[in-house]
Amino acid sequence: MTVLAVDTSSRRRGLCVLAGDDGTLLDQRALTGRHLDRELPPALSALLRDDLGAVACVLGPGSYTGLRVGIAAALGLAHARDLPLHGIGALEVVALAAPGSAAEVEAVADAGRGALHVGRYRREGDAVHCIAEPRRVDGAAWSPAPGATAVSLDGVDGAVDAAGRAAQALALAAAASLQRPPLPRAGLAPIYLHGDGSAPGQPRV
Repeated sequence: MTVLAVDTSSRRRGLCVLAGDDGTLLDQRALTGRHLDRELPPALSALLRDDLGAVACVLGPGSYTGLRVGIAAALGLAHARDLPLHGIGALEVVALAAPGSAAEVEAVADAGRGALHVGRYRREGDAVHCIAEPRRVDGAAWSPAPGATAVSLDGVDGAVDAAGRAAQALALAAAASLQRPPLPRAGLAPIYLHGDGSAPGQPRV
């Protein structure tokens, strides 16, 4: 079975991948993120296959506009093909892009307006487990946590730039999402972090 995954959480980029249910990266399409409404439909069309068994999308935290476009497209595809839709956390993808030698990862993403989204994960092979929930922090006050490898796909100062591994990381995250229950097709909303880092009422991914 294959899964098509969409990540439009970043203000700097977008990405669609086709992955096997074991996390193998089969194909990918990069998006500039500037015109997602025009870039995303042909990217998704190029990745469609007859053996597509599920759709996955990054729910956030991330860009308000980007997340809404990506989730709407993934939801529409899931409806059209009558496929299950699974959710992925944005920082889960970042953590999976960390070097294989990193046992504990601090995933960092640009949150806009000088802020960062930060979460900590324990890496075990091709899987990550959240050990500190994502939160929004002041970028000027952030520094890498002791004992963890800070990683970013957005070129954040002080973090390892793992943008070159983004596609493989999204493929792994897509495969991992299949182990969680599908998302509801009604009332699905992006994950946005408030100033205190909370995101009440949102599905955990």
